[in-house]
Order: sequence, then C-alpha cells, then structure tokens
Amino acid sequence: MKAVLNTIEDLRSGHFKNSYGVEGMLVTGRSDYKKIIDVSDEMKEHVLKNVKQAYYKYNGMSGDNAAEERAYQGTLNEYYKTLDREDRLSACWTLGQLGLKLSQEVSDSIKEKVPGWTAGKPIPEGLLDEIFAGDRIAEIMAEKPGNTEGNAKDSDLLKENQFDELQIGADQTQGAEEEKKPSGKVGFNQGKRARQLASAKTPEQVQMVISLLKKDLSDCENGLANDMCDENEVKKVKAMLAKAKERMGQVAQNADDEKQEGDNSFLINMLM
Repeated sequence: MKAVLNTIEDLRSGHFKNSYGVEGMLVTGRSDYKKIIDVSDEMKEHVLKNVKQAYYKYNGMSGDNAAEERAYQGTLNEYYKTLDREDRLSACWTLGQLGLKLSQEVSDSIKEKVPGWTAGKPIPEGLLDEIFAGDRIAEIMAEKPGNTEGNAKDSDLLKENQFDELQIGADQTQGAEEEKKPSGKVGFNQGKRARQLASAKTPEQVQMVISLLKKDLSDCENGLANDMCDENEVKKVKAMLAKAKERMGQVAQNADDEKQEGDNSFLINMLM
C-alpha cells in the first residue's frame, strides 16, 4: 500500500487523511463520534471473522502478522470511504466496540469452562465452535443502535481508550504532532509506551501494549516513506516491541498475584 502524505494545510483545512487515505478520521479535541450507528452486515461479519481468527489461530491474542492486520484494517477503511464524511468516525467506533464486545464474550465464556485461562493459553478442542455457535454471539451481532444502552462494564473506560489508540490513534497522535511541530514530523512516544509496558501485569495487558506498538511501527514506517521521520524512530519502536514480547512470558507466572494492583496502575498509564 502506498503511504499517504499529508501537509499542514491538509490538517488545518479538515482534509487530513489517515494512513489508508480516508478523510474525516482525526479525533483530536473530539468525543462526539463515540456513538453506535447502523453499519453494514458485511462489515460486522468482517469484524466477527477477525475475532474468530484471534481465538482459533492465536488463542485469544492479536497475532504477529502485519500483513493480516493491514488487510483487515484496509477492508474497513475502504468501507469508511463509502460513508458520509461525518459518519466515518462513528462507524469506526461502532465496529471497534463490536469487536471488543465479541472478544469479551468469547473470553468470558472460555473462562467459565476453563478457570484460570488467559489469552495465549490453549483452548480445549470444540469449545470455540460451541461458543461462536451460541445464542449470545448471535444476539451481539443482531444488536442495533438504541438497544445497547446500559450494558457498559467498569472496564469500558479502558476498552474505549484502547480502541481510540488502536483504531484511530494514528490520526490523533500524528495530528497532535502536526499541530505542535510545523515540520509535520512523526515521532514515537517512547516514554508513554514504556510506562504502559512497565505497569502491565497480565498477558492481556501486555498484549494490549503490543498491539499499540504494532500500530506505532506502522505509523513510523509510513512516516519514513514520506520523509516525516527517520530510521531511528522505527528502530526505537522495534526495540520496545521486542521488550514487550519478552515481558509477555514474564508476567504470565505472577499475573494472578499482581492483577488487582496492576489493573489500577495500568489503567492510569493507559489514560495518560
């Protein structure tokens, strides 16, 4: 995919495009897009397929295949282009929330059958078939705007922040950098990711940081192709990504003992 080059004028005029060439995806200073709207059944099935892959192929993890992630996000972004500009962020939010809700349902269902299960651990054969064929998954897929109120859990604040960074974060972060630096440089927020990684106490939390780092890497590589950052930024992201993968094995052994304390500190660092 050819990287998209934006200028300061693009940002100021409202024509700023994300890395897939979609306008209207900048979230800086906005929260009005956080609403559930009607989206196509085809895209909902696309999200469900991605969630299935995460569990069938990667045991609840996001995987480590950049090509798969780019293809998944690319299909979504082509869909956003068909929508009115003012609906694109809300559609992105809606599909992101669908993915989170499906994933949470699958994870909770696995834990009911396999106490102590965490993402990355083997899943008993046949269990996923049972879960994905169940009524609850069908109910989530059939939900429409207006009948999902009041279902939020205490963890939704963290999930929403995760969604912002994973799905739209390149636009917000790069946009903020554009506003602060006239040169429009793309940079890696190494300090922020280091704090998030240090406070991650469970495999799920480390996986969340890994997902953010993968997006950082994609953004910096696009920036390098557009002369908006140098190779050093890419190297910094790759180095921290390697550390995050090493930490995954470390936290698995003491996840239960540190979970409560870790949840609190991790939430704070995700919101900073």
